[in-house]
Amino acid sequence: MKWFIHGALAVVLLGSLVGCQGNIMSESEKLFVRMVDKTAGKLDLNESQKVQLKQLKIEIQKNFLEGQKEKEEAAAKIKDEGMKENPDSQKMSSLLQGLLRDEMGRINRAFDLTLKYQNHLNDDQKRKFTQIISKWVTED
Repeated sequence: MKWFIHGALAVVLLGSLVGCQGNIMSESEKLFVRMVDKTAGKLDLNESQKVQLKQLKIEIQKNFLEGQKEKEEAAAKIKDEGMKENPDSQKMSSLLQGLLRDEMGRINRAFDLTLKYQNHLNDDQKRKFTQIISKWVTED
């Protein structure tokens, strides 16, 4: 009975953390798309650049959607482990840490995609873009 209670508590705790992690990913996606739109609004884009901007937003959303699928798979593994008679808390912790590493990777990838977009800009737009990105990074 003691193991069951501990396992159930571990599942609830880790489930909550994994659930929060999913919300963070959604918020990260929204933040990137909002910042990309805000930045693009200041760059006076031509039609070709607007098409590339749409593609950038699709890639950012795809990036985070892939992370959502991975999160769900890891959450199922954590739940399965927690339901065992003798759950391996080390394994559960490792899965959760992997989720957090993957999230940081998704955020970095979205940022890289955003930076790569400047290849579609003229010199004046690139200067403005660099200034705006610089503000993103330094804002508190």
